Amino acid sequence: MSGVRRSGLPTSAVRELEQTARRTLVRHVGLALCAVAVLAAALLLSTRLGARPTSYFASGGGGVIVLDLSTSVEPAKYRRIQRVLRSLAQTSTRVGLVVFSDDAYEMLTPGTRGDELRPLLPFFEPPPAAPIVRRSGRSGRSRGGSQELPSFGRASPWTGTFRGGTKISAGLGEARRVIERDGIQPSVLLISDLDDSALDTERLTQELIRYEADGIDLRVVPLFAFNEDRDLFEQLLGEEAFVQNRELLGNSAIEERQTLVGSFPSALVVAAAALLALLALNERLCGRVSWRRA
Repeated sequence: MSGVRRSGLPTSAVRELEQTARRTLVRHVGLALCAVAVLAAALLLSTRLGARPTSYFASGGGGVIVLDLSTSVEPAKYRRIQRVLRSLAQTSTRVGLVVFSDDAYEMLTPGTRGDELRPLLPFFEPPPAAPIVRRSGRSGRSRGGSQELPSFGRASPWTGTFRGGTKISAGLGEARRVIERDGIQPSVLLISDLDDSALDTERLTQELIRYEADGIDLRVVPLFAFNEDRDLFEQLLGEEAFVQNRELLGNSAIEERQTLVGSFPSALVVAAAALLALLALNERLCGRVSWRRA
């Protein structure tokens, strides 16, 4: 059986074709190198496409959560605690957790994955129609009825033994010592109603001054705190230290959309477009021409 014959055109311009072939080879090599560079850039960019952490901590990194579990934190305030913890659990944020009442306890060591906060969420599920109980603040004035404080929605490890009065200085002091011990990013998120004991005011003031001197970034999630309880923090830290409702809602959107918040990968899109353009140029400029000597 005879082989298949390919059609062709006779030509005497072999030398010119050889020059064209060399130019085409150079183009092939150049475009191939560009394509490899673009692919390498795309790979590098893809490794940096992580979930954007919440804005609670400095520089968008992790830090130490200081959570108020004193009796002044009523069931009506659990929803906000749960919202903050849930948004942190939905991200790649690395955190530590210190809980406090009139004493402080390191519950999670720094560097713990945010999703390790999930087991705590059920304990902050507000009971149905939980009454709002107002307690006395720094001024000693009554802030509502005299109903007995209801317990947490579910019995927790700290329900009967850990919950007592409020000494915010104990929680902040424990967090500061944890930061010094582990050498981690000096960033603390305080979640509290700020209804601190009047006997703790001097110690709390000294602790806040120590934070400022040590360069520890402190953010505060106020659990519907009264103005008189916010005053000390505003005087020493400024209003910008408080996490506002808009920021809370923005971070909570992570959980509500059941997705991770991240910026649009513009650089990766540009890299993909550049790769497609290189492929198009290869087809346009480097079409294959073959010949053989007669």
